[in-house]
Amino acid sequence: QLYGGGLYMVRDFQSGNPVVVDVLKDSVVASGALKGQKLAGGAFLSPELSFDGQQILFAYAQPAYANKARAWEYTAENSFHIFKVNVDGSELVQLTDGNQNDFDPCYLPNGRIAFISTRTEGRGGAWFYPRCFLDRAPVQFFLHSISADGSDLIPLSYHETDEWQPSVNNDGMLVYTRWDYVDRNSNAAQHLWTCYPDGRDPR
Repeated sequence: QLYGGGLYMVRDFQSGNPVVVDVLKDSVVASGALKGQKLAGGAFLSPELSFDGQQILFAYAQPAYANKARAWEYTAENSFHIFKVNVDGSELVQLTDGNQNDFDPCYLPNGRIAFISTRTEGRGGAWFYPRCFLDRAPVQFFLHSISADGSDLIPLSYHETDEWQPSVNNDGMLVYTRWDYVDRNSNAAQHLWTCYPDGRDPR
């Protein structure tokens, strides 16, 4: 979490006078746990445009670790959550909450939103830890999806190690990376994977 960032756009970037715009300069969260607040001073991650170019999804974490030691213990105050805003800064809403990290959002063709999360409710609720760290440091994160309003959260993957950066290809399939080092050497562990938008047929 690198604090002090923001969400920016460059307008007229092909002209001789490009303009950098702070999308959230006047934005206040309209719904969700941070309703009524501005997103300032925290960490921003993984912005993603909607297919029509009118909305931006992104992840944001409050500056809970500012001037403090960073522990691996996540709470609702220091975890990344998914937000949505129009490109003009209006209708800023919080879509996820809780003591799990939610990040790397992307729109699906059916209007749902895929993202990566440390949530494991779909497989018993206990956190998953990597086998490589004896101190059980960061928890594992996997593909999930929600409706456009943040409801109906479901897991899309039941893999056992981390996944990252979902996007949609021209065939409407989800494309993402997966830390898959079973029967592979240590230098070829992260490959491209695909699945249907509902999580079926990962390969």
